[in-house]
Amino acid sequence: MDEVINVSLVRCDESPDQRSEMVSTSIERSLIEKRSISASEQQIAANEAKGLHLAAAHPDHGVVTYLQEVTQGGFFVYVGEPDELQEHWFGTGSWVAFNDDRGSGHASKVGPDGCTRTFRMLGGHLAD
Repeated sequence: MDEVINVSLVRCDESPDQRSEMVSTSIERSLIEKRSISASEQQIAANEAKGLHLAAAHPDHGVVTYLQEVTQGGFFVYVGEPDELQEHWFGTGSWVAFNDDRGSGHASKVGPDGCTRTFRMLGGHLAD
């Protein structure tokens, strides 16, 4: 039987403004491998922050999901109404995916110990 991985997914909600929201989903490891376009290890400095941004479609591969596995440290993700963002923490062992390619997007900030993660780009959007 294939390993099932629980993932926190940042996606667009169904409102007219298509705000970002966090939902839970799962994916089989074999599907990650099958849909993988690229993978790389990333080390990000402590407290590095990005304001609101989208998980935009890739110029060569079209609609994608950015899947991140935290292997050390962690980072915060902020979703929702731009003036009332909700904070979510993802530490070692967490999996988080992004496919909010419309609306106002999400923000992020690396934790005080930095973050090491495996960053994967998968073809298509993950569904919840």
